[in-house]
Amino acid sequence: MDPNAAVQHRKDKEREEAFESAISKVQEILQAEAVGLLLLNKERNELIASHQTSNLPASFHWGLDQGVIGHVANTGNFINIAEIKDESLYDPKLHDNYLNTGIAVQSILCMPIFKGGEVHGVVSVINKKSNHGTFTQKDEDVLSAICSHISVAVGDDKQSFNEVIEQCEKSMRTTGSPEFTSAASQRMATLFVPALEGIRTVLGAEATTLMLLDQETQELFSEAVQVGHVMNVDIADTEHSGWFQERHKNYQGSGLEVRSELVVPLFDTSRKCLGAIKCINKQEGTKFTQEDIDYVTEVAHHIGMMLEGPDAGLRRVLALTRHKMQSKAAMQAAELDRGAVMCNLVKAENLPSRSGPAQKRKFIDPYITFSIARGNPLKQQPGVEQRVMRSRNKDRKAAVRRFAKSLTVLEDSNPMWNESIALAFPKKFEDVPIEELWVHVLLWDYDSLSTDDLVAHAAFPLSEIRAGQMQEVAAHNLHPLPGSDSDLSKSRLWVAFDPCMPQSE
Repeated sequence: MDPNAAVQHRKDKEREEAFESAISKVQEILQAEAVGLLLLNKERNELIASHQTSNLPASFHWGLDQGVIGHVANTGNFINIAEIKDESLYDPKLHDNYLNTGIAVQSILCMPIFKGGEVHGVVSVINKKSNHGTFTQKDEDVLSAICSHISVAVGDDKQSFNEVIEQCEKSMRTTGSPEFTSAASQRMATLFVPALEGIRTVLGAEATTLMLLDQETQELFSEAVQVGHVMNVDIADTEHSGWFQERHKNYQGSGLEVRSELVVPLFDTSRKCLGAIKCINKQEGTKFTQEDIDYVTEVAHHIGMMLEGPDAGLRRVLALTRHKMQSKAAMQAAELDRGAVMCNLVKAENLPSRSGPAQKRKFIDPYITFSIARGNPLKQQPGVEQRVMRSRNKDRKAAVRRFAKSLTVLEDSNPMWNESIALAFPKKFEDVPIEELWVHVLLWDYDSLSTDDLVAHAAFPLSEIRAGQMQEVAAHNLHPLPGSDSDLSKSRLWVAFDPCMPQSE
């Protein structure tokens, strides 16, 4: 027997076992219904399945001119689709019964694999089981990290690729972009130490620490503290005596007695909490000043951008300009043939409080979104929440979003907005009769740690709005979602609508 052939056979067998295990692991990490690894066969000009989860057929073929997978292979650009039926690449023959498995494709994340600068294959991930059926930006980052190693791992041993999968799995449980989990994270760590020392020196504090949020446990790495709001505490205050003083006599076993502390949250672009900066014991005086708060808040902004990833700056620029772009786009639409709606949001009263014993705050953090929907949303079957969540996730990369959003009011059952919010008319509804269209008003509860909760909704016929019948501010009922038992009998929303019609009408 040729010893070299035996060694190669063993390596090939180990590689196959590693990839079979890895594909199942990708399914688990991304919480997907099915995963397939397809490699390009240039001679046959098609993709051939190399490895797949057990619910997909073995060694299936896929044409380069077929659907999302073929498009990714041809263009080299990844695709993340929240609702396949809304896309031009949707094909009932391909997606309604995926590979004759009985799987109906709803969401799909498809990432190219490059080798030598050319597309070598794709990884296709079908149907997210959590997050209302939508793959997240972090899912994109993790799958990209995996794909970047696959072409190398094809000729590597089992251990190296398994380590990649384990690292990606770990990154899903921690804050920030996956590319900050290995060498880059070590470089960042060397910078964190002098940066925190600099903060400590500027503030005249005894200690500073950076705490990052574990997305799985919703706890900070070093200590679980209140996050989402700035906290500036003089421990000697009678309001914070007792439990606070007992807790801070020997802080974390360091022998340090905490007299005052300042905690400032780190947020990402969508205002979800990534962690916090904690400063302990102002050396001059008993409490940190407003100037200290402003300085640490600015520092937290920069650290939050760094943790969020290399494109965080661009996303924040987009977030800052989105509201102005929304209004501008609505006005431009009004000058054309589609028209727009100016939503005048005034106030709400008797909004529901959070339910469940684990909630720490009584009232929700309310905000309102406006969008145009086909059919009366109040008469739709259960599943409205999931459909809306998918649409908003799909909307997150758009320069002008279909969901026009108000400001968020913190912890208030009777919020006051007094905002005018422009809502552009969607191009996809140009040929739909006006009688079939409604303005869908959604009440949300902002959550700084996880996905916002949809609380209630209302709907108004676009035909009545365009007829000028709803220009006077009036109170309207809020309705529970289908399948919900929330008591909204006393909840009211004051709103009015001004139609911005084309000049020809």
